[in-house]
Amino acid sequence: MTDTAQAITRDSEIYKVLTCLPEKFIVDFANGIDVTQDHLRVQHARSSFFNRCYDGLTGSASRRQGEINANLAQGLEASLQWLTELTESLAQSNLAIARVNERVSGLNQHVARLANYAAHTRTQLERLAEQLHARCSTIEAELGRIGFEQRVGQHIDSVFARWEAGRFDVFSPAGRCFAALEELRWGAFGDYCRAHLPGHRQQQQFLGLVIDRATALLQRESGNQRVETRQWLAAPARSLLDAPAALAYLAEDYNTIQHPFVQTSCGQLASLPVQVPAIMRAGRLVEALSDEVFVAA
Repeated sequence: MTDTAQAITRDSEIYKVLTCLPEKFIVDFANGIDVTQDHLRVQHARSSFFNRCYDGLTGSASRRQGEINANLAQGLEASLQWLTELTESLAQSNLAIARVNERVSGLNQHVARLANYAAHTRTQLERLAEQLHARCSTIEAELGRIGFEQRVGQHIDSVFARWEAGRFDVFSPAGRCFAALEELRWGAFGDYCRAHLPGHRQQQQFLGLVIDRATALLQRESGNQRVETRQWLAAPARSLLDAPAALAYLAEDYNTIQHPFVQTSCGQLASLPVQVPAIMRAGRLVEALSDEVFVAA
């Protein structure tokens, strides 16, 4: 166990709320593999929430830690094995697979310049790179089909159905909106947005649909169109113990300067940035968040 808190496993309640968490974890896991140090250093550089995911998602924490210690001299090989297993079992989105593919390509180039890696490790890395390339090619081909737009529509419907069913009620109103947008970013909707240039007609229609539905939900929940920002940030009536940490973990990919609304919505700031008004409409909040998540990210 890397943290005194309980490990977060696939059965944890927070994963039923934020289904995109495993996708982000896989990317962070891949980015933490350090060739030059020849072992997995990611645990020392990441948040406690990542460490709890690490303990839960890589299997039995004690068994995995034992394997780390036993395989320290062969750390890259062990890390690649786990990355392969996790990518096959957890990564479903194009965003996660593409990011891991970029990282593995970088590792491949780095290892190729070093002489002290066994042929088996090089072969393992090349095999993983081939698998990821194949999955990226399959997804890219699928993105060009008309049927993919139906998946995008279904993805939008499923996320907002979960919001309407109260799945995101463990967050503040602004947190609910960010959570919904993150779910969309890591799934088919996000893939579609990234596959088309800004201004693409159908992409704009999908984005407009998302903004309208999120605005309507926030307006209905607030009972007013224009309220003080602190009301958008108000703590929910009920929450999960892991909810604030999970939302903050998702927000690690954003920064205060470029994404002030994201950081504010996740409760990461003690005071409001100058870009965030003290009073605002639901539409203003949704448009700012969607811009930061899908344009400025």
